[in-house]
Amino acid sequence: MKQFFTLFAVFGTLMVNAQPDPIGNFNKHVIEKWTHDYIRVSQYRVKGSPYLLGESFNGDITMKTGVVTVDKKILYDIYDQKVGVDLDKKFVAPDGEVSGFFIQLPEAIGGEKLNFINASNLPKVNLKGYLNVLADGSKFAFMRQYKIRLVADPAEMYSKDIKLFEQYYDYYIYNRSSSTLTKIKLKSKDVLEVLGDAAANTKENLSTVLGVRLAVEAINK
Repeated sequence: MKQFFTLFAVFGTLMVNAQPDPIGNFNKHVIEKWTHDYIRVSQYRVKGSPYLLGESFNGDITMKTGVVTVDKKILYDIYDQKVGVDLDKKFVAPDGEVSGFFIQLPEAIGGEKLNFINASNLPKVNLKGYLNVLADGSKFAFMRQYKIRLVADPAEMYSKDIKLFEQYYDYYIYNRSSSTLTKIKLKSKDVLEVLGDAAANTKENLSTVLGVRLAVEAINK
């Protein structure tokens, strides 16, 4: 299974909040230019990769025991919501439960440092997997979860046994006072229902990631 390859040459200039959109460009690459092996998932042959953006990135992993694995190549399997270390292009799971991790994206795809926590760290939350923390504070946190769905391959529309890994996000707001995690759409109505009137007073565009992030940061001050 050959899933590790250089993506930088194929990323275009599509911008989201003044940064490249790695997920969108990766999905486009899988549809148009994927030349690697298919992965067997149940009865399907699946094109693409279960790993975030199809490869490993530099980062750290922190275990719930407090042990930290520093400056390693980190693989984040978003299909099964597992994180591990890339050793000779093989996924190696850590020994024990992961509390959180971060990965550093290269400058060619935005250069963003992505911080993740285990959703089980949040009181009263039953969501499985990891959440990328976009903004955090004493009142609210704004997070997203990277996910994968199996969709029809546009290049193989008449092949019933062929699918494609499509990577995408779900967005959430966590209310620390009530310990509730609410899934939202990036729409002002959805965000205001969760954050209340305080968000309306920030005058941010709440239909964007940047707008919600700024609103949450303002409320937490």
